[in-house]
Amino acid sequence: MNQYDVDLHIHSLHSIGVSKVMTIPRLAQGAKAKGLHLIGTGDATQPQWLKHLKSSLTKKGDIYEHDSVAFIPTVEIEDAESIHHVVLLPDFESVERLRKSLKSNSPNLDHEWGGRPRVNLKGEEIAGLVRDVNGMIGPAHAFTPYRAIFRENKYTSLKACYGDETPHIHFLELGLSADSEIADCIPELHRLTYITSSDAHSPSPSKLGREFVRLKMDAPTYDEVSLALRREQGRKSVLNVGLDPRLGKYFLSYCSKCRRTLLIGDGKDAPSFDDLNIYINCKNDNEAQQLLVDISKRKVKCPADGKLLRLGVRDRAAAIGVGESKAPKHRPPYLRIAPLLDIIVSALGVKSDSSKSAVRLYDKLRENLGTESTILTSSPISEIRKINERVAEMIQLYRDGTASYEIGGGGRYGKLLPPWEVE
Repeated sequence: MNQYDVDLHIHSLHSIGVSKVMTIPRLAQGAKAKGLHLIGTGDATQPQWLKHLKSSLTKKGDIYEHDSVAFIPTVEIEDAESIHHVVLLPDFESVERLRKSLKSNSPNLDHEWGGRPRVNLKGEEIAGLVRDVNGMIGPAHAFTPYRAIFRENKYTSLKACYGDETPHIHFLELGLSADSEIADCIPELHRLTYITSSDAHSPSPSKLGREFVRLKMDAPTYDEVSLALRREQGRKSVLNVGLDPRLGKYFLSYCSKCRRTLLIGDGKDAPSFDDLNIYINCKNDNEAQQLLVDISKRKVKCPADGKLLRLGVRDRAAAIGVGESKAPKHRPPYLRIAPLLDIIVSALGVKSDSSKSAVRLYDKLRENLGTESTILTSSPISEIRKINERVAEMIQLYRDGTASYEIGGGGRYGKLLPPWEVE
């Protein structure tokens, strides 16, 4: 069996805020640079995008492909409770059947910007309709404070959302601010396969495949992906690759107005704040846990402006879970690493991943060492060092799990801190 790097959640140019060059040819080009073998189409139920998919993808046996990159139809759906779900579908016929099932309950299914359709049904009902067309469904970016199943003051279990369909939920998307360790503090989730995916709005190599999952399977087809997510017949996930959650923009709890992020410390000092953070001290773990409960009940105010605090991804998962993360035996490793262009930007000290020097170094690394996923996960550090010492040093720290960050939260992405700038 082979191993395939897979990104199952992206969007098309028919979703709001997405690059106009998000087309199948550009996606295939970006996937090849990244080293992705299979990507979801995103937005498959949007009629203009579906037409583009049908005209741009060639079906060879059970594989839809363009320029040797495989695709499967996917769509992100927002339900009546503003929860987002990732849907995987076998083929275009199943897409058409799902469209017919959803149409009477969706105000924007056929809208030009309806790539992520709103469907006025609950999660359980949508899951049943997806299963009727032989598709798969799971929570999207499950812990983010907005539009997610486990967002604050929403559900604390899969069953509360999916009801009788819960046994047919086989995967969960972690999102950019969560990883396996964070999710595995919730025992109910242990049976699920976790997917890491980019939610990309651009085919840029800093966006497409910034998170991906490596699946062991026979071929890059829907049926094989379905087996891998169910962990059947030897198919399975063997690696999650994604941002360190500290780089995600919803990792830490935060003030709902000023967006300062919460850092919980030890001690008895009064709450304080600076330009970026709020500092609240707790005497022990029990007091810290009670603080999270109080935040979830809207009882804790920001010392800077008096507005209410909200739970970030880490603290929301901790509030739902049992306090200790314990991975099941089937859980694969999680490699916390940033996109190569982001690493290059930090290494060179330039302002943008579109700077000429960053792009030149990115191209040089790829020309000499292969795809981006290969460089990040398995290229010998000694070979990377021959091209750029600082890039090699940062990738080594990522692989060792010792990279440093300015932690993100409150809608602000975290920042890489190059080791030569860390005291």
